[in-house]
Amino acid sequence: MQLTHLKTVVEPAGGPAKVTAIAWSPNNLRLAVCTVDRVVTLFNEAGEKMDKFATKPAEKGPKNYIVRAMQFSPDSTKLAIAQSDNIVFVYKLGSEWNDKKSICNKFGTKASVTCLTWPSNRQGEVVFGLADGKVLKGTLRSNKSAEVYDQHAFTTAISSSPDGKGIVSAHLDGTIYRMFYDDSVGGRVMGKIAHHPCVPYALAWGQAICCAGNDGQVVFYDADGGLERTFDYRADERCREFTCAAFNPTGESVVVGNYNRFYTFTMNSKTDTWEETGVKDVENMYTVTALGWKKDGSRLTVGALCGVLDLYDACVRRYRYKGRFEFTYVSLSQVIVKRLSTGARIVLSSTYGCEITRINIFHDRFVVANTSETLLLGDLETFKLSEVQWYGGGAVGSSGPNEKFVFDTPTCCVVYRAGELSIVEYGQNEILGSVRTDHISGHLLSVRINERPPRPPADGPAGPRGGSGEGQENKKIAYLLDLQTLCVKDLVTQASTTISHDSKIDWLELNGRGNLLLFRDKRRQLHLYDIDLQSRSTLLNYCTYVQWVPESDVVVAQSRGSLNVWYNIYAPDQVTVHQIRGDVEEIERGGGRTEVIVDEGISQASYLLDEPLIDFGTAVDDRDYARAMDILEALEVTPEAEAMWKQLMQMALEGGDLLIAERCAAALGDVASSRYLHEVNKLVDEAGEKSGMDGRDHWAVRSKMALLRKDLRGAEDILLAQGRTDETIEMYQTLHQFEAAIRVAEARRHPDAGAMRSQIFQFLLDSGQEARAAGLKEAEGDVTQAIDLYLRAGMPAKAAAAIHKHRISSPSSLLENVASELANASLHDKAGEFYEQMGQLQRAMDSYVRGDAYRKAVELARRSFPAQVVALQEQWGDHLVAQKQIDMAINHYIEANVHTKAIEAALNSRQWSKALTLVDSIDPEVAKPYFRRLARHYEDCAQYEEAEKCYVSAQAPQLAVEMYTAANLWERAHKLALSCMSEAEVGMLYINRAQREEGAGRLREAEKLYLTVGEADLAINMYKKARRYDAMVRLVAELRPHLLKETHTFLAQEFEVEGSLREAETHYVAAEDWSSAVNMYRTAGLWEEALRLAKYHGGVNAAKRVAYAWALSLGAKDGAKLLNKLNLMEACIGVAIENSAFDQAFQWAEAGCLKMKPEIHLKHALFLEDDDNFKAAEEEFVAAGKPREAIDMYVHNQDWAAAMRVAETHDPRAVGAVQAAEGQVEQERGNHARAEKLYIDAGKPEMALEMYRAANLWEDAVRVMQRHLPHQMADVTREWKKAEAQAGTGGSKADYLSAGRLWEQSAEWEQAVAAYLNARREVLTDPQDLEEVLLCAVEVARAHLPNRYLGVVRDVVGRLKQVKRHETAADLLVDASQVEEAVEVCAEGGAFDKARRIAQSSGDAALLQRVQKEYQQHLVQEEDIGGLRGLGNAEAALDVLAQRGDWDGIWETSEQERVSDAVRSRYAAKRAAELLEGGMSGRCSIQDAVEAAQTLCKQGAPTSEQHHDMYKELTRRILGATKVEEEECKQYVEGVEALRDVLYNVSAGVKNLRSNLGEDIEELLMAAHYAELLHTCQEHDLLDLALKASITLLRYSGVINSDKLFYTAGMLARDAGHPNLAFVLLNRYVDLAEAIEERDPSLVDNADFADATAVPFDDTLPPPSQQYLTGEDMRAEVRDWVLSVCGDPDISQSLPLADDAVGTVYEGLFASDHPTCIVTGYPVSPAELITVNNARARKADWNAYVARTHKCPWTKAEASPRY
Repeated sequence: MQLTHLKTVVEPAGGPAKVTAIAWSPNNLRLAVCTVDRVVTLFNEAGEKMDKFATKPAEKGPKNYIVRAMQFSPDSTKLAIAQSDNIVFVYKLGSEWNDKKSICNKFGTKASVTCLTWPSNRQGEVVFGLADGKVLKGTLRSNKSAEVYDQHAFTTAISSSPDGKGIVSAHLDGTIYRMFYDDSVGGRVMGKIAHHPCVPYALAWGQAICCAGNDGQVVFYDADGGLERTFDYRADERCREFTCAAFNPTGESVVVGNYNRFYTFTMNSKTDTWEETGVKDVENMYTVTALGWKKDGSRLTVGALCGVLDLYDACVRRYRYKGRFEFTYVSLSQVIVKRLSTGARIVLSSTYGCEITRINIFHDRFVVANTSETLLLGDLETFKLSEVQWYGGGAVGSSGPNEKFVFDTPTCCVVYRAGELSIVEYGQNEILGSVRTDHISGHLLSVRINERPPRPPADGPAGPRGGSGEGQENKKIAYLLDLQTLCVKDLVTQASTTISHDSKIDWLELNGRGNLLLFRDKRRQLHLYDIDLQSRSTLLNYCTYVQWVPESDVVVAQSRGSLNVWYNIYAPDQVTVHQIRGDVEEIERGGGRTEVIVDEGISQASYLLDEPLIDFGTAVDDRDYARAMDILEALEVTPEAEAMWKQLMQMALEGGDLLIAERCAAALGDVASSRYLHEVNKLVDEAGEKSGMDGRDHWAVRSKMALLRKDLRGAEDILLAQGRTDETIEMYQTLHQFEAAIRVAEARRHPDAGAMRSQIFQFLLDSGQEARAAGLKEAEGDVTQAIDLYLRAGMPAKAAAAIHKHRISSPSSLLENVASELANASLHDKAGEFYEQMGQLQRAMDSYVRGDAYRKAVELARRSFPAQVVALQEQWGDHLVAQKQIDMAINHYIEANVHTKAIEAALNSRQWSKALTLVDSIDPEVAKPYFRRLARHYEDCAQYEEAEKCYVSAQAPQLAVEMYTAANLWERAHKLALSCMSEAEVGMLYINRAQREEGAGRLREAEKLYLTVGEADLAINMYKKARRYDAMVRLVAELRPHLLKETHTFLAQEFEVEGSLREAETHYVAAEDWSSAVNMYRTAGLWEEALRLAKYHGGVNAAKRVAYAWALSLGAKDGAKLLNKLNLMEACIGVAIENSAFDQAFQWAEAGCLKMKPEIHLKHALFLEDDDNFKAAEEEFVAAGKPREAIDMYVHNQDWAAAMRVAETHDPRAVGAVQAAEGQVEQERGNHARAEKLYIDAGKPEMALEMYRAANLWEDAVRVMQRHLPHQMADVTREWKKAEAQAGTGGSKADYLSAGRLWEQSAEWEQAVAAYLNARREVLTDPQDLEEVLLCAVEVARAHLPNRYLGVVRDVVGRLKQVKRHETAADLLVDASQVEEAVEVCAEGGAFDKARRIAQSSGDAALLQRVQKEYQQHLVQEEDIGGLRGLGNAEAALDVLAQRGDWDGIWETSEQERVSDAVRSRYAAKRAAELLEGGMSGRCSIQDAVEAAQTLCKQGAPTSEQHHDMYKELTRRILGATKVEEEECKQYVEGVEALRDVLYNVSAGVKNLRSNLGEDIEELLMAAHYAELLHTCQEHDLLDLALKASITLLRYSGVINSDKLFYTAGMLARDAGHPNLAFVLLNRYVDLAEAIEERDPSLVDNADFADATAVPFDDTLPPPSQQYLTGEDMRAEVRDWVLSVCGDPDISQSLPLADDAVGTVYEGLFASDHPTCIVTGYPVSPAELITVNNARARKADWNAYVARTHKCPWTKAEASPRY
């Protein structure tokens, strides 16, 4: 328990102002505080002052009393105040802060009240103790007090138990007295339980009774007074008298007040003992006089002598959950769950005192907490909490993966475990009920908890007048026993209803009252089951959505595009249907409206339901007929309203509410019923007035109501019971029930009975009721007349029955007559019997068959017609099947030898064994489907072997595998699967099943499945999620040993977070990470455990570090004691030094280890040195007796003055070393003179000599040597000369030559070459000088080192090339016979003349050719156009120009050099391709495309296949230009002409080459040709020809975008005066434009052009990427024109037929066998055909075109009209 000071609620006064009482309200909202001023101050839960009121004295007069105690009532509405003036007041506080405070009860006493308590479960009783030792009980209802017991000693304190079932009091004589309100707790109800050794001023009752007084001891007693533990503080000088005590609400922690401090004690649940958990010292607080725990345990309020009131936060731990909730553990068994966004809180408290081990929150609302023995479930919105006994799988109380929680019902939680569902209602601490099912989906489970009261009993006298069911509990659940069986269970009465279905069920839901069940099966059929009537009906045959309307019995369901609403679900045929588009999303009801929300794809639509009809259903269901009638009164008469009037009338009649029934009949227009009921109501009123009782109980009313119910016998009994025979006879006669009237008359011996019979017989004859007259005659015994009358009445069956009854066999004419009448009346079986009696067997057989009397027919056939028996048996079987008597048909089919029908019948009648026998006897191919059906049956019956045989016989073994899988028969499944499935499929099958086993909590089975298919990781992860860490570790060790350490580490961290430190230690050690376990114990303050663990696993070093940390936590003094005790003082001082804790090390050394001080000083000095605190480090070095270390420090930092000072002061022998070190620094800086002086002063001249030698300062070296080291003169001189010989005399050419010649003179040829080669261009900047030196090296090598000669030459050549001496290098290589290398060097240096000479002199033609080739490449690289042309290589020059992008230069050079047309065309194609690529923009502009066409036209176009795609792209780009591009490009028309000419020439070339591309080029050419003609005709005002050309272009939609073609043709048609054609074309353009905009080609309807055979359509092609008309306003203009003329009756909106189009402008839209005109593209008849320039044309069109343009449309040659 951690107590943290939050705030001071009341500041202390200047002097004594004792806080006498503190009280928290049970609802945690109010804090009441009273001091010696007798004013009660009310604070809110945050400690803010909200209200106050002054207490009143018992008698009027001065206020000389004090408030001794205060307690809130359990409901927090009242406050009891105990006063020393012999009274207890109970104040009613009100609901608001500033409400008036009134005294509602007062209890006067004869002695001063000293203490008070209000037990939590005794709302109406307050208990208080008196100064005379009595304990009284004040009853609020009677406002009287009564003595509970008398101890005869001052009552010092009183407290009640946490559950409020008992009280305990402490008295001045040390007596502890306890009383229980009942004896259910065991032990004595009342009596002394203990004697405390001193006066127990502090008393509190939690999980134990805590007592304390002035003897310095705190004692804990159990409930029977047994001593549990004593804490003795008498040796503590600071501990004084204990004054008060208070337990937290769970009773697990107690705070005891003292002087300037208070003590906290907590029950250790593991050891079951009390432990001190802390002492809170507060200086200047003085004596604690009052304590108060907030009822949720999160706050402790402490009041003291001087009036201070402090508020402390009390918690064991606190953490946040998912960033939205905060969990505060105020004790192990109580947790406050707080929603951070709203501050709403719920207190999870175990009433059994169990530790809460885990908390989860689901759906951001529902809380689930686990204890060791219980499960806590709460709702954060209603703040209801339940705690139920729970024993989960695995550890007791755990609810890990074995449990699943369903929160679909707001009032309860459904917990699923091991196939069992447990329902826990929020606010109830018992499980409401349990059922067994494996189907827990929200669609397959429905729970209703008191949403609506149960339906009242059946209407009648005890119906609405007998009660409505309000106040009764209505708790039901509907669930699946299996996929085809439902069960509805009443959780109150435990009664259940089982419903079997013939198909799998996929959705179900109860209505709010729980008496109706909707369910849907896999066939999408929707069914309604009435639980009260045990009846079922089908509402829809196809249903995709269904739901009850909230708070009603109205059903809304969707069937495809229909929304079906049943306002009266008791009349399923009365359904309201709405047509909808989309799918139903949900139903919203509120604000007097009910709407069905439908998702229509782009938007949502709402459909308003009839709210009055919905209310009507609810009213009727509640038996509130008056309200139902009022609702219907406001409705119009519709079929639905009429059905509801009928329903209300029926229910009113059943309930005896005749006035409402009369009104319903009137509303329905049922005048007869309305009038009848009106008369009955008048009779009711009259009978009521006469008898003074309910008129409905009068015999006349009852008889009329029985008559209305058509209960004639009941009416008869009522009338006869009153002696009303005549009224009874009259009733029957009025209803024409004459037989009944005669029966009553004869039974009552009415005098007119005989005459009545005769009158009735005559009346029946006169009225044409011969059948009833025949009945009278038959009853009289006149059978013959009766038969005659039956026949006259058309009832031959009754005639036959009379014949049979009276055994009449003659005359035969009578029988024949009856048989004929029977046949005519379709009573064929009766007729057959008569025919058989008459001996007419064939007619009898025919009658039997016609009447489906096959038994008689077969019997007759066996006797007389044996050949017909087989056919009759098959017919008999067919008949039985049609009559749904399928099982009876089997044997008949077998008798008829029709096995397939017999099998079908056996299967349909579930005669499985018989079906299997039959299937075995037929052809295997025919038997396959039957075997499957049999297999599914045996699978459902768990007869798996039989099912497997059937599946295998049906050649479907995979289904058998699935069967075994579902049945957990994995060995069989695996064996079978391997024979018919791939390994991957088997693996997936096992994994899926394992996951289901895992979800069901069967982890061992799931493990086996995972391991069977080698999925060890899945098995490990399963145990991890289930917190089955032992199994998890076992699998990791067996299957993933390389991950074992990581696994142990993870588990250790998990247990550490949970507080299970021992388990965490085990895993840390197993992971070989014992140091983490040590840190864990250190963090938890368990130092002994940490030291033990470190010592065991880490040895002395680890132990000393733990001891060091422990000692630090205790402080210097106590820490030193601990270290001495552990004998680790020196080791821990060493650790302190390592951690730079020098002050701590000095303190410990002073306390017990002085010998360590020098070492501490030394280490401290080193630390200060590293910290650049040199002065302090010097002092520490000196203190440690190490001045030399200080000197070295200063030397290292080059603080020479300080170093000298320390040396001279503390170590004079080190002065020379300081000077030598300074000399070395000066030497490194190059200050040789200063360094020399220091070396000499230090007495080390040899260091000065070495300095000069290293710097090559030989003169200075000689000077020092001569003065201080003359004996080394010879050695130094010799060394000096050697150095000069090796380095030369300088860096000039002469130096290098001198050095080399020196070696030559010594015949040291290698050294000579090396000396010459030492020359570098960095030193010898003049290339001539460098060349001269290097040539010397070559000469020496050639003369004296033949083996090295070639290598030296190549080395020298490389250096000469660096200084651009390529020709010299080449000469050297020639001299070395390396001609090819020499040529390469010349070429590299650009000396191609010399290279050519060398090659020529070598006589190697190939080498000479290579020189020429490299020379040409050189010219290309240098882009030397002139040089290339000089070589006669014009193409290379053109390539260079092409790389530059100098196309004008290319064309100019081509003309000058007269290159071939093929070359020119190749570069033209390259230029065109470059333009089409679009350059930097990535897209070719129309200007670039036009330029490409013009370039190809002017320079020539190649005809090779590789350029075909370029021509296609160029054509599409130019002809597919948008309107804006056409207008912006000034040379667009010229570009089209150039394109046409290019394609014309390419086409001619392709034809000459006989290429396969001819057809494609031909299509591009013709598209460009007619496009050019279109522009030319427009230019010369040839609108008719332009229109025809545009229509012809429609054929080339594969080249030009369709929207452009139809727009152009349509606009030309409109301008040319063809509005019909314009409409058709532009209407299609509008469709195309929309398809392009939406990127959906399906939007284009080709129906209008279906007959236009010349216009191609390809729906698979995607729409163009852009519109021809890029501006929306331009497209809108076209749309507007189309819309404007579409309603014009003069406009034809369709194309003419092909035959009608001949000779019209429409002709071009239809394919034709005639030749095509080169001018328009239209078909040309033979009579109009002319051939010009190898082109065919229509004469009139040719002449019209040539007359205006004067040139041939095909060849562009001069032309004139042909007449």
